[in-house]
Amino acid sequence: MSLELKAVQVRLSEDAYEALRMIADVNDQDLGEAARLILTESLLGKSHVVKVTAERFARATTSGNKR
Repeated sequence: MSLELKAVQVRLSEDAYEALRMIADVNDQDLGEAARLILTESLLGKSHVVKVTAERFARATTSGNKR
């Protein structure tokens, strides 16, 4: 089963590009694959934090403090 992947283009600073190249080399990946994995991990992690924060906020504002 293969996932449908969406195309995205990004522009990186020279430092970020060199870091990506180093990571890709160490992991024996091409630049696109390394970038996809790093970006996916970061996006899913950050979106999880946003979801958990929203759930906590919703519970805090609706639990028992009604006067």
